[in-house]
Amino acid sequence: MGYSEVPTPPPLQASMINTFFNIARHRKPGEPDLASWDYTGSQCNEPGVDELDDLEECARNGCVVAVKYPKGDDDDPVKDPDYVSEEDSNDDPYENDSGRDSSDAMSVDDDDDDDDEGSTAATDPYWDFLSSTLDPQSRFDGEPVGNFGYSNTNTCGRTETILPITGDQTPGGHDPEELEHIPGPNCTEARAYSGNRISLEEMRGCRTAQFLVHKSSAKGEWKPDGLHEPWETSQDWFLSGVCDGMESRDSGFPSVWPARGGVESVQTDNINFDEEWTSPNEVAMPFHPWCFDIFCRQSKAQFKHVNVSGLMKWRNAEFSWDDFHSFPRVGEVSSAQEQFWRHDPGSEYLTANPLYVPCLPSLLAAAGENSIHRSLDVSRTREQGGRANLESLPLDIRLLIVGLLDSADITSLRIASTAFTNLPNSLWYQLVRDEMPWLWEAWEDGEIEHTPSPWTVMTANEIKLLLEERKHYSNILAKESMPVNGMLDYLLPNPSARPDTRLPRRNTNWHQVYVQIKQNWDRLKGLRNRQRIWEDVEEVMRRIKKYEQE
Repeated sequence: MGYSEVPTPPPLQASMINTFFNIARHRKPGEPDLASWDYTGSQCNEPGVDELDDLEECARNGCVVAVKYPKGDDDDPVKDPDYVSEEDSNDDPYENDSGRDSSDAMSVDDDDDDDDEGSTAATDPYWDFLSSTLDPQSRFDGEPVGNFGYSNTNTCGRTETILPITGDQTPGGHDPEELEHIPGPNCTEARAYSGNRISLEEMRGCRTAQFLVHKSSAKGEWKPDGLHEPWETSQDWFLSGVCDGMESRDSGFPSVWPARGGVESVQTDNINFDEEWTSPNEVAMPFHPWCFDIFCRQSKAQFKHVNVSGLMKWRNAEFSWDDFHSFPRVGEVSSAQEQFWRHDPGSEYLTANPLYVPCLPSLLAAAGENSIHRSLDVSRTREQGGRANLESLPLDIRLLIVGLLDSADITSLRIASTAFTNLPNSLWYQLVRDEMPWLWEAWEDGEIEHTPSPWTVMTANEIKLLLEERKHYSNILAKESMPVNGMLDYLLPNPSARPDTRLPRRNTNWHQVYVQIKQNWDRLKGLRNRQRIWEDVEEVMRRIKKYEQE
């Protein structure tokens, strides 16, 4: 994959939320090889120990090394999870697939003690997630393919040799070229995000790109295809298929799956570099499906419909280099925007899935199970030294005081005075709504009718694999003179949307919701990214309104 020479254009990014698609990741000890990939999406175990400048710094950062698969094991489907037989072909996607045939192809050492996770493979949901993941890397670059409804793969059981780095000498007397560097919790490597800091599950979908394409670019007349969103039938733009990662500008247009509207490759950019000769409608708008979902939610709230025409009117009005760089963005995004995305430690949340956040469902469910203090004993007063304290104030006065404070001051007041310990549940609900407008789990039923798009459920490689397998089984069923469509939909269903979780307003402990989110903020990386995207989309909404009023 080539990249333009100086002056270097900015990397192609998601237009609405200013993040990159070509995200890289390094695995942590015990994770399979497929949990590591470089910015191109290629599975890799770089950098090797021979490329490291300072082993002593690695020792201080808690880095370790793994012994790479020894020479001679390249044709062993157990020891080499990338092995594909020379006789293998796409005609049989399961033949010699290490993720489907070998229980050792993707596993962790049974004796591996992962203090960071704090649990074993048998009980940790993250390892359950990994164990239900296929390894299609022999055919696809980029994110690994997970269990999406019809795969019962279980590939635990892998063992590997992990050695600590203790000084400036190569561990274990191995040749440096035989060792894979695995970043520790404090590693400062910026070429990829560390698996010690963000899980594969949290990053799910970080490389998936989709595009808004003008219907004039469709091959023939655009028609609904069963995958269409309701708004697509009435507006001038439609959603393309998806792809994993993004080609650089000098490497051609990205190919997408499926070829919706007959469009197999998409002309796309954040910037119109040739305004004189290129109509803005010829250039598709790139984004992550999860970001477009958040746009749809806000659009329904503010415009009562998915205002794609307004979105593209803004994009076309601010389509220059200067416009792109003048859009406000958080500091981590600005510092990461180089020719290659800088994977700075601490910025991992930028790549976390904002829709499906591990740990959040259980945290919210616990708040619905606990008892709620629905009443206050407002008659109780205390006298100290002949002077009534704050408990003597009527409830309405106390609530008036609380209404003038922010959440931090309310917390301090609750600590300072027992009169403010048991505040009404409704007050905490309002705090959640005011300070966390992006927590749609707290929205009331009927407030905004929205179901996440099926495009948010699967990664690009999962969709691509699904299409290949549907084609494969379609050919088999046709040869057997069996009904194809109904059987395919039964065996290999298209992705379906997942309805949002809704917390019942009256039966939820909103104080617990508020406190638990605040206390677990660093763990809830997807929720933190949701807040960032939400605020970016709020700015987009302001600009849409500006151009629609002109």
